[in-house]
Amino acid sequence: MEPATSRLHGPTIARRRLSQALRAARDDTGRTQEQAADALDWSISKMIRIENGKTKPTVTDVKALLQLYGVTEATEIAEFVDLARASRQRLWWAEYRDQLPAGYAEYVALEADASRLSFFQPLLVPGLLQTEAYARAVLRAAAVEGLSAQDQEIRTRVRLSRRQHMLNGPDRPYIDAIIDESVLLRMAGNAAVMREQLTYLADLGQDPRIQLRILPFSAGIHTVSSTFIIMEFPADEGDLVYFESAMTQSAMIDRADPSPYWRVYRGLESVSLSPADSVRFISETANRFA
Repeated sequence: MEPATSRLHGPTIARRRLSQALRAARDDTGRTQEQAADALDWSISKMIRIENGKTKPTVTDVKALLQLYGVTEATEIAEFVDLARASRQRLWWAEYRDQLPAGYAEYVALEADASRLSFFQPLLVPGLLQTEAYARAVLRAAAVEGLSAQDQEIRTRVRLSRRQHMLNGPDRPYIDAIIDESVLLRMAGNAAVMREQLTYLADLGQDPRIQLRILPFSAGIHTVSSTFIIMEFPADEGDLVYFESAMTQSAMIDRADPSPYWRVYRGLESVSLSPADSVRFISETANRFA
């Protein structure tokens, strides 16, 4: 099996594609994991971790596997090596991985590889679109969930770093967000914080890669009470969904069929204000916090 090129991928997706391609190459030879590991004098656990994408194999490891599997075509080998090198890149979020809940850390890594992010947020401005003052107010409120002062500071730095890396540059993802009207009115910090946040949000709505929709009270009752984010990736990687329960520790990635989330998202989108009307609405609401 030939791996897809990694030129459009960051390390998380590259590692996943590499593990899938190596597993398929072994399957093509009819070898088991145990047989391949024995042939290379590796432990079976190393082979399993590589094929599960839990570890990042070196270029030397990849070349050894390809030789064992009889992969000799130069272009194919180069693409495997390209994926191996891409998977070992160390990006900005790596320093925070061990300081964040597992589900959230995985989301931050995947988000960096996404081509489009679709947010539904019934309670807060999406973290990626928050100002520093608003983010600090939100994280102070999270102290009731056991978030220490140190954890609050780490989350704030992560949130600001995400914003810097994800909202700038030519390769930044497209962002769609459906935000409940109540989010614009729920006080975070004080009136100055809210005015700054809503003004910033309205400015973001002018970006051609960012589409904001406000779900107004006039749309009536809806029963979707939890935040979720649908992540789309280049090269037909398949969509993933990130969601949180009431407790931060329960943040996780749903790798199952994303179509139920898309149905809900499209339904909410259909009763939301248009992007142009939403930006005007946000600006008008910001003026209420003068």
